[in-house]
Amino acid sequence: MKIKKFNLFSVVLILSCNKMSAQVPVFEEPRHKVVLLNDYIRLIDVHIPPHDTTLYHRHSTASAIVFLTRNTTGSQPMGGNPSVGQAVPGNTFFAGYGDKPISHRVWNQDTSVYHVMDIEILKHPDAISCEAITNSSLQLKWEEKPARMYSIRLNQHDHVDIAPGKCGHLLVVISGSVNYTPDASASFPQVQTTRHNPLHAADFLWFDPGAHIAFNNAGKDYADCVLLEIR
Repeated sequence: MKIKKFNLFSVVLILSCNKMSAQVPVFEEPRHKVVLLNDYIRLIDVHIPPHDTTLYHRHSTASAIVFLTRNTTGSQPMGGNPSVGQAVPGNTFFAGYGDKPISHRVWNQDTSVYHVMDIEILKHPDAISCEAITNSSLQLKWEEKPARMYSIRLNQHDHVDIAPGKCGHLLVVISGSVNYTPDASASFPQVQTTRHNPLHAADFLWFDPGAHIAFNNAGKDYADCVLLEIR
């Protein structure tokens, strides 16, 4: 009887630990690091080493996912079946976790670090606050109620110049190098970034609403970027 009671206690303890681990919000999972937080977004930078697995964690906020490396990865929802996929640099998608929260774990089946950004969208306006950007350098990838995502490919000497608007924007460099042009006319800092010029792969720029967005290819090869627009 003692052995049976001990085994039953062990099972209950394990199930309780699993349940507790599922309550960890994504931004508290050890491999997920918050690198930018403002009124519009929480930018979570994720690094998963080769053959490593995250804790079970919970997503409950609408998010834009941006892949930065090429890896074979896996995911398993709490109590569900695992699945395997391929991460490709520059691919993005919208995850409606605000309407359908999930608890899952993610692992890296590859031999190099898996790097991805989970960009939680904190602002949820009831109406569209700005029109889509019309610019020959930008290609609209997807559009949802809280955000739009554009992809950008800059050849050598190419530049992007976007007039100030009502929306906030996040620029993420996927490959190559980019120089941004500070807005000398701004009366207060309107840009937040990971580093000074030039920016390289996985670096980012946040532009407040009303900021002038201007940047160019700083290298000899093409530069790929994505631009998230918070509507």
